[in-house]
Parts: sequence; C-alpha cells; structure tokens
Amino acid sequence: MPLKPGSVLWHRYRIESVLGQGGMGAVCRAIDINLGVAVAVKENLFTTEEFARQFKREATILASLRHPNLPRVTDHFVIPGEGQYLVMDFVAGEDLRQRLERGGPVSEVESLPWFLEICDALAYLHTRVPPILHRDVKPGNIKLTPEGKALLVDFGLAKVVDDSGSTTTGAKAMTPGFSPPEQYGSGRTDPRTDIYSLGATMYASLTARIPEDALERAMGRERLTPLRDRNPDVSSGVARAVEKALEVRPEDRYQSLVAFGSALRAASSSSRPTVVRHYPYLERTAVRTAETVVTPPKSRPIRRPPRPMWPWLAVGATGVALLAGAALLPMIRQGLGGLFTPSPSASPSSEVGPTAFPEASPTAGLPVVLPTTLPLASTPSLVIPTLAPTPGATPVGGGMGQLAFASNRTGVAQLYLVNFDGTGLVQLTDQVDGACQPAWSPDGTRLAFTSPCRTNTEIYEGSQIFLVNADGTGLAPLPYVPGGDFEPAWSPDGTRIAFTSMRDRHAQIYTIELETKATTNLSQNAAAESQPVWSPSGAEIVFVSLRAGLAELWIMPGTGGGGQKFSRSGSREDTHPDWSHDGEMILFEQEIGGISRLVATLFADRGVPENRVCPAGNLSTSPMAEGRLSPDRSWVAFETWPSGSNHEIAVMSSACTNYKELTTDPGLDFDPAWRP
Repeated sequence: MPLKPGSVLWHRYRIESVLGQGGMGAVCRAIDINLGVAVAVKENLFTTEEFARQFKREATILASLRHPNLPRVTDHFVIPGEGQYLVMDFVAGEDLRQRLERGGPVSEVESLPWFLEICDALAYLHTRVPPILHRDVKPGNIKLTPEGKALLVDFGLAKVVDDSGSTTTGAKAMTPGFSPPEQYGSGRTDPRTDIYSLGATMYASLTARIPEDALERAMGRERLTPLRDRNPDVSSGVARAVEKALEVRPEDRYQSLVAFGSALRAASSSSRPTVVRHYPYLERTAVRTAETVVTPPKSRPIRRPPRPMWPWLAVGATGVALLAGAALLPMIRQGLGGLFTPSPSASPSSEVGPTAFPEASPTAGLPVVLPTTLPLASTPSLVIPTLAPTPGATPVGGGMGQLAFASNRTGVAQLYLVNFDGTGLVQLTDQVDGACQPAWSPDGTRLAFTSPCRTNTEIYEGSQIFLVNADGTGLAPLPYVPGGDFEPAWSPDGTRIAFTSMRDRHAQIYTIELETKATTNLSQNAAAESQPVWSPSGAEIVFVSLRAGLAELWIMPGTGGGGQKFSRSGSREDTHPDWSHDGEMILFEQEIGGISRLVATLFADRGVPENRVCPAGNLSTSPMAEGRLSPDRSWVAFETWPSGSNHEIAVMSSACTNYKELTTDPGLDFDPAWRP
C-alpha cells in the first residue's frame, strides 16, 4: 500500500514526508524509531516477478557497497501483498536535476569536484568482483548534499557483470540524451556506457542543455554541439574531455573511469579546477563596468591516488644560508641561466629542451658570496652542495627550519607545522570548520589564518581571520564582517594585516590595524583584487587584479590608492605572488602548457618578460603552485602533484636541486608558509 505521512512501516519506520513519487512507488523521509535517526525509505509497489527481481537486485547491490559517494542501505524487506521496501541513510539536499531547474547552468568551479567524486564512485563500482554497472547516470540520480558532496543514487537499472563480461541482467532501459547507442535495443553495455552517461550529465550541467541524442548521432541525423558553443566559460581542456566521453563509438571514449577522471584533473589545471585557477569569483566586466559577479560555492578536494617518490639529497646541519642556491638573483641577470629561462607569453608550448641538473661542486657546503657587480657571462658557475642543512632546535621567534601549511588529512583542513627535513609534524589548529592560509607574524611567534576553511579553494564565503600563537595557543578572532575575509598577510612592522574581503560583494583588498581594529579598503576599485603580499619595507603591496579582465599582478602603495601593473605576461594569468625578503624579486604562479608553474621577475626589471623556474631537468614537467621563497632566498617551498593527483608540500633549492616532498599524506596539503 502507498506510504503515507504518520504511518509506521514494519513496526519501525515512521513516515514523515514524501520526497518523490513515481510510477513504481515513492521515496519517503522517515524516522527509524529504534535508532532515532532519519532514513530514506524507497517502495516498489509492482510485485510482479520481474520487478521483484529488479528491486532485490538493487537492494543486494547497495547493501554490499561502502563508498563515501554512494548511499548506504541499512535494511530491505517485503510485505506480502503490499510492496517491497529499501531503507537507506537519509541524505539531505537536492539532486542535480533540481539544481539545474532552479539555477540554470552550473559553473565548472562548482561542479567539477562533484563529477570527480562521481567518477571515483563509478570506478569503485566497476572494480567490484563481479563488476557493477550503474547504467542510469543522469542529473536526477546525483544527489548534492548541503556540505557540497555528490552522491550517486538509484541503482534500479544496475547490472552485475558475470565472469564472461557478456551477461546482461537488470532492467533494460535508457534515458534519451544520457544513454549511449549501445544501451538501445539489445546492445552490450560495459563500463564505457557509464562513461558516456557521466559525460552527458556533465554536458547538461555545464550548459543546461541535454546533448543531442546518441542514437540520432549514430545514425548521422544529429551532430553534437560543441560544449563551448553553449558555454564559452568552460575551459577548453574540460570541454575536450567531456566531448571525448560522449563519442558515439565506445572505442573512441575513455576506456575507464580512472582515465576519464585523470583527464579531467589534468585538463583543469593539472587536477585543480581550471576556473578556480582563473579566479572566476573575482569580478569580470563585459565592458569594464562596475557590475559584480555572484560568488560561486566553494570547491572541494579531489580524491588522489599515491604519488611517485622523488630523490632527495640527505640534509646536513650547516644552515640554510650556506647554499649556493642563494645565487638566484645572479642567475636571472646573467643570461637567464640555471634556474630560470624566459617564459614566452604567446606560445604556451614553447619549452626549453631538457638538460642535466648541475653537478655538485668540490667546494660544496662553503659559503657563497654574491658579487657586488654582475658579470656578463651567460651562466654563472654554481656551487651546489651535496648536503643541505636541517634545522636544529627552532630559536625563539621561529627560524628558517620550519614551515606551516594546511592539510585536510583529518577530513577538514587544519594548520600544521613541519621541520625543513619533513620531521616533527605538529598539528596547530583544531577548528571545527577548518583552518588554512597561514601567514606568519614578522617575529615568527604568531600566525594569522582563515576559517571556516574545509579544504583548498580560492574563496571562503563567510570566513574570518584568526590569530594564534606558534604553539597553537591563544586563539583570537579578528572582527567578523558578513561576506568573508581571507588571504591574510602580515605587514613587516607587525601592526597591520592586509587581507581579501568579499564584504563589498566582490573581492577587494583591506587592511586592519591590530591595535584599534580599524579597517581600510585599499583597492577602492570596481575591479576585483585579491592575494595581497607586502614588500619587505611595507611601503607597497603586490596583488592580483582583474582591472584588464585578466588576472594580473599589480603594485600599489601600502596605504592604498593608485597602482601600477607589474605583469608582462600577455594573455597568461599571473597569481599567488611572493615578494622576496630582500625586495629584489617577485615569484608568482602561471600556467604554461596547461601546467601550473612558478615564474619570477626582478622588481627592478619588471618591464621585461618573466623567467620560468626549473625549465629543464627532472622538475621541468612537475606542477608547481603557490611558491614561497625562504627568507634567504636559497629555497623554494611550493605545492605540487607530480603524479597528476596527490597534492603535497615540497621544497627545493633555488638551483632546482635537492628536491624533497615534505608531506606524504593522501590528503590535500597546501598553502606553505616559511616561518621567519
């Protein structure tokens, strides 16, 4: 009999409301009286033998699965003469179909993490023994939780593949626009069927249009409209990946969900959503007006496989300042040799051919004295030590031997402290809503950070800035203002903090006086501006601006107003600047050939093109993001994901040697910050 609110089913489940109604029955929200928790109850009123087999199959499949992006079945039973019932954990939220009907197309930055989660769930299904095919992936079968998580639901058409791989069981059905040609009629389905349906779901989500029907396309009566013709804001790499998944012939698609997921990660800025790296939350104007763009929801982390290990030269104890890598400045001016080469703005594919890393000099470990005058030789003679220093006992006020960083290894991002050699890991924060973006006070005794911050993204809605001692004590919030304050940067004199705020509906750079708590909008600009970094003197701030409709580096006085463009990168976007402690250089991030790379420009030479970090050798193809120079400029810390997935904190000498990943956790590690 149909479920009704107020009725008690099976002497245990009190029906509260009907969530959805279909021809075969309803899905209801109920309370498990025994446990006092909310559950979802799905009924099947068709008790014919075929429907009974199908319903039992769905229950059996789900009951055996354990995956964070799949529903968990807790009970299933049959009431003779009434129906069959499946009990699952209740998941709050709406499905993707409802989201599209309510709000139209979903941005890449918001939706890509959902689809990577669904990729992971489908890959899990396909690798069960025996494999399980979903065969009905579509927006209505993807549930979105209030926390931003995506779950794949409704296994009514699922198929369990036998050992031969050829048995077709389960209901035979399709959804026009979302089903591939082989799912029509008596065609054979396999994992590539789910790949097509997921690609179609992504296409529909990014465009709010269902792709042309696969059978019509297979018969030559329709052609797939290119995704970017319907939504030019989608990155070209993601569009290509989706269109490949939508190929009519199974052999032309990705052959596994792992391959599809890897392609999406690589296409979207080497595993970080492309539009996140391009800052879509910042204001963009069609004709340079002051009209702002609504801030999209946060992105979420990407599940990552283990990453390969890299060689590391053992670490000695002589002090970081002894490294020959401190010759970063001469290397740039002397013909751009060694660590950097020019980064052409017109051709991302223009790369310098690989060369061997410099060999260690017999004088390794001796101090390097920077020349007072710079010779004209094209490449300096480098002294690369075979031993790099390890920190001893960290002095009061900190020392170069430690870095703070953020990691979601416990499920939500927190701040950690780690020694330069990867030892002595300490968790500093335990914020319920997470913490990230650590920024050290000039004396190294305190940190400013952002919270809430559950994982790494470019904007933190509703966040505020907190202060905490270097040992994790003395937590104190700065005043909260609706909108969101994040990206703190401590002034060199320790009296102010610059930060990005959304209180004006689009990103602007503010400062707050730590004593009086008075705030000032430094930007005063219709364009969005973010990621402030102080010059060592405190007289200027370098930041990211969209004044020209492209993410560029600008420099303005530390008191605000005015500003001068620093970037000379053409059509490439420059982000995440870092100003060296001697004031000579600005290091920043840029995509080159679709990979996040580090580039640098001397402050005095800001009118010439930037120079790429590590253009040759083993590190030339590794992604590098959010680079931070050590106080003596001998070392660079950065976020990397050389396997294409797992994000770690790594360090290397400024000569691109002595590379080491300081973190090895499968969680997302990000936001490195050297302790002064």
